[in-house]
Amino acid sequence: MAENQRKLPLYMQIKNKMVHNVKNGVWKPGEAIPSESQLIEMYNVSRTTIRQSIRELVQNGVLETRRGAPARVRTIPPEKGVNPGVLHHEKGTHFSIKVLRSGKTTYAFHARNALELAEDEEIFLIERIRLADGKPIAFQQLFLPFSIGKTIENNVDTSFDIFPKLGEQGIYYSNIQEDVSASNATSFEAELLGIIPGEALIDIERTTTGSGLKPLEYSRTKYLPSGFNYKVEIGS
Repeated sequence: MAENQRKLPLYMQIKNKMVHNVKNGVWKPGEAIPSESQLIEMYNVSRTTIRQSIRELVQNGVLETRRGAPARVRTIPPEKGVNPGVLHHEKGTHFSIKVLRSGKTTYAFHARNALELAEDEEIFLIERIRLADGKPIAFQQLFLPFSIGKTIENNVDTSFDIFPKLGEQGIYYSNIQEDVSASNATSFEAELLGIIPGEALIDIERTTTGSGLKPLEYSRTKYLPSGFNYKVEIGS
């Protein structure tokens, strides 16, 4: 395996192999890809890795999934963007979420601007803790136009990543922009994360756009530095 391939997380390596199959016509648009069990045997990795790879490709619009049906090829990806220059991921093995609240909110001025919503348009908020191996690693707020958030309302307690669920509703993202900075934990955040108020957190603001570059999600996630890994790679 090439040196630059070894640097990638395992799920990214499998994702790239799956993209290779799509680009080379092994799996054609409209066709079902092998089952999870077949992919596990094919690549000799865990079911979690396969699911994460498929989830990434669904988010990228390469694959599409429907409940009770095999994943299918949606489109052939462009040449650029297979290996991102920036990689970041949460540290841990088993990931879960704890939802604090979800539903309609009106007190979200910054999110309203990011989502390009009018003053009378409603916003759907998901406020939750992200956990790795049972321990809190981040406090997260997700804001969506209410009509979009409503489509996943019944899945907010189980969806660690909301985009596969949105994909099941035919809602796909086309671009993600993230701003990374540092912030100090408020008393509320410190209590949730088990730290002292004022401790440093990694603060990530994300705006996700869909077709026509229309914003479909804005989020702010504050990570414990110990629960997050950030890496930049330049060149092939």
